[in-house]
Amino acid sequence: MGVEQVDASNACIPPTHPLTFQALPLPTANRGEPIFVDGDGGRLNDNDDKRAPLVMYAWGKLIVVREINLNSSSGGSATTDSPSSTYLGPSGAPSTNGFVYRGHSAPVTSAKFSPAGTYVASGDSKGKLRIWAYDHEEHLPKIELQVLAGPIRDISWDFEGKRIVIIGEGMQSPENAKVVQWDTGVKCGDLGAHARKKGSSCAFRPCRPMRIATGGAEDATVLFHKGPPFQRVVGDGVVSEKCHERGAIHSLRYNKDGSMLASVGTDGNVCFYDGKDMKFIKKVEKVHKSSIYSCAWNRNGTHLLTCGADGFARLVDATSGEVVHEWDVASVQLGEDQSTTKVPMGAMLLGCTFVKGNIPIAIGFNGQMVVLSVPASLGLSSSADCIDKPIVITGHQAPISAMTFGRRGTNTIYTADTDGVIVEWDGSSGTPKGRVKDVNEVDSDITGKVHAGATITSLTFSEKDDKLYSAGWDDFIRISQGQNCVDKLKMESQPNAMTCGTSLVVVMTVDGLILVKDGKVISELVRLSYTATAVSISHDESMLYVGGDDCNIYIYSVVSSESANPLVESHVIKGGHLKPVHSLALSHDGTKLAAGDVRDVCVYSATDYSTIVSKGRWCFHTQKIGCLAWSPDDSVLASGGNDDDIFLWSVQKKMRRVHYRFSHRGGVTGLRFVENKGDDMMLVSVGNDGCMNFWNPTEDVNKKLK
Repeated sequence: MGVEQVDASNACIPPTHPLTFQALPLPTANRGEPIFVDGDGGRLNDNDDKRAPLVMYAWGKLIVVREINLNSSSGGSATTDSPSSTYLGPSGAPSTNGFVYRGHSAPVTSAKFSPAGTYVASGDSKGKLRIWAYDHEEHLPKIELQVLAGPIRDISWDFEGKRIVIIGEGMQSPENAKVVQWDTGVKCGDLGAHARKKGSSCAFRPCRPMRIATGGAEDATVLFHKGPPFQRVVGDGVVSEKCHERGAIHSLRYNKDGSMLASVGTDGNVCFYDGKDMKFIKKVEKVHKSSIYSCAWNRNGTHLLTCGADGFARLVDATSGEVVHEWDVASVQLGEDQSTTKVPMGAMLLGCTFVKGNIPIAIGFNGQMVVLSVPASLGLSSSADCIDKPIVITGHQAPISAMTFGRRGTNTIYTADTDGVIVEWDGSSGTPKGRVKDVNEVDSDITGKVHAGATITSLTFSEKDDKLYSAGWDDFIRISQGQNCVDKLKMESQPNAMTCGTSLVVVMTVDGLILVKDGKVISELVRLSYTATAVSISHDESMLYVGGDDCNIYIYSVVSSESANPLVESHVIKGGHLKPVHSLALSHDGTKLAAGDVRDVCVYSATDYSTIVSKGRWCFHTQKIGCLAWSPDDSVLASGGNDDDIFLWSVQKKMRRVHYRFSHRGGVTGLRFVENKGDDMMLVSVGNDGCMNFWNPTEDVNKKLK
């Protein structure tokens, strides 16, 4: 085990960028595996009323720290126009609704706040432990260690914030759990190994004398250790290691004063142990009908929250061992108008925690987080923290692949992802209104996959008939109104992009173009002599612009939407690009056409097709440029690419640019300017990191581009 070179670049969005709000993704979930979730933000976060309740979890290679707003399901007083005036962010600056850490190069499997709340220890699937500063504006790393040969499954700090215990899969190495000094990585003892070198959970006693408990992933065993230096306690006649009947120990947790340890696992039982001498106290049998995947103590250490695959979350009194309250989370996600005798796969609960000590949260396989209401009679929460009914927090669990705006003046945004899920958002508060559902098909799994799990490649909105069109790799164009998918159109070939004028929708497929109007296909497949890579239509629906893989841009006149071939080629822009054109955007006044390839952003006159900005001028992207957007007054052009960057350009100041690096990890997939913002500009972007970001570039634009 050695200290490795630490890469501090691209760990977060640079603090100098004008980010005002971030809509964050939901936790990544694997069926049959617990979702790690940490609601204990440490002394820095939990003891400060200026900091919102926090919950931390993994999304792929990213770590998400989300603020939980209890005012209402619509987000209360949150706004996307500027950072919060109510809450502070990690470094003490105004909050932007949360934070995403991007320092890992492999999928994150566990992360925990230090007791002080100033540092975070996180582990990934390659066995690397990374400790980084939460309260620093650039979130600099302290140390990175290769601690295990396989994935890290759980992490726990000691109460002093000086030692960390890690457990996971040892693979071919002799150890599957280690305890190390937080700043040097030096081992503090030797921990016992579980069967087949697979561990699943660990817990550090939060007081002296120090104790460590580890749970096995296959041997239904809890191993106990004392120290430092730590060593396994065996053969004393007190410790009970085999209290569970079978399977895995999914979660081990000490209460706040360290007087009691709880374990849950595959057998659906909850076991309690003495925190000091590790003596078995009692077993509460069959708290859940199926596996219990997670447990968490309330702030006072009197009640234990559990969640299981049966779709229920339950609260157990540690003293009496009785279940004092339960929540049917599956029914909450189904809604009042649906019922089922079988637990939907999406509602199987894989993670739970208390935020701010007494606010319970449960997370299902579909990633949706449910803030649970606690009866006042239990006396767990203050009146300020009590909510009348559960709050369901929805969003995306996969990379966002497309975005469009709803009807003008409604502040509605629609986003779609690679799992076939469409989400409707309130653009003014940045909170999700809900997932789009297919009214003709029953979503028995509550996964919200409108396009049957296929990637959604494009979204467009028709102002005339107030309908949302979505194109997916299931070879369907689906038509939605609000949060209801009401119709679908079968395509002859795979659709990759769409564009909409007022009511005419042009679908770009791998074989050609298809015209759709009023929810019906109105043309045959228009085959092309080249492969179309981008498409855009004029607002009056008279001209269609198509980018090709031959590096040319083709302009067509839409002569008649009812004829067999409604498109007549009127011009070809040749020599403007050296690579295939991947994005097109027509200005609002219809006079300028912007085009992007893998490096260059070019601008052409839409009247005589002369070059306004030629190749080699705006050539600072390093990968495919997937989206372009004009500001409402057409003075600024925004471009986003797979290089994670957003650029702002101006035709009047061709030699200048505004550059926002590391805007989205994995690439930018959608850009739009918000209208009716007066003298301010508001840019919305989405990307493969599952985030939707709101930017206010007004100051940068005025400084560099005007």
